[in-house]
Amino acid sequence: MHRFFVDPDCFVGDRVVLPESIAHQIRSVLRLRPGAAIVVLDNTGWEYEVLLHQVDRQQVVGEAMAKRPCPNEPTVQLTLYQALMKRDKFEWVLQKGTEIGVTHFVPLVTQRSLVQEVDIKEGKQLRWEKIITEAAEQSRRGCIPTLHAPQTLAEALAAQSAQPGLIAWEAAQGLTIRKALGGDGERPLRISLFIGPEGGFAAEEVATAQAAGLQSVTLGKRILRAETAALVAAALVLHELDVI
Repeated sequence: MHRFFVDPDCFVGDRVVLPESIAHQIRSVLRLRPGAAIVVLDNTGWEYEVLLHQVDRQQVVGEAMAKRPCPNEPTVQLTLYQALMKRDKFEWVLQKGTEIGVTHFVPLVTQRSLVQEVDIKEGKQLRWEKIITEAAEQSRRGCIPTLHAPQTLAEALAAQSAQPGLIAWEAAQGLTIRKALGGDGERPLRISLFIGPEGGFAAEEVATAQAAGLQSVTLGKRILRAETAALVAAALVLHELDVI
């Protein structure tokens, strides 16, 4: 069944009135008719099986026939601090990171970032949010990952200081993600992952991150592109924490 995220305000009891953007897709793109069933998610972890009753130019309305918790959200919240890159590469990380299970995305401004501005135009923000939402629907996520405003590295390190963090660095020696997360202690419920831009992190940036409590980890002997490193590292973190 097709899946759609909606605002909780769309629910009035068991009645669900779809917003116009989704109504248009149901009516004119998918060409669904009354009697068709869809899955509607309220972005709080619940999903509803909805039977469409009205599909016309005025509105699309359905009735929630069943409610259940979505089983597809990871039990660990992974925040990906991704250095800003060229548009297509960054958007690819947003899309695929959502599919993998990233919970929060934080665009990062670093010394070697091609983009040095922390202010994102509204149009770009909306485009990024749409990419994340569509990827969450396609991958059967129960919640849409949160897209935060861009931060400098100093701001990001201060924001994540209360939770464990990893920073991927090509010059790191010996410490893999498996070793970093493979201790006998209690598995974390939240973890941060820092990935650099096309040119990587500067050595002094890594030193600052280590001083703030992050562990620098290697992703192997081969040098990965920034967008590849983001997805490989995110997948490895979630795999090691038994949530993927």
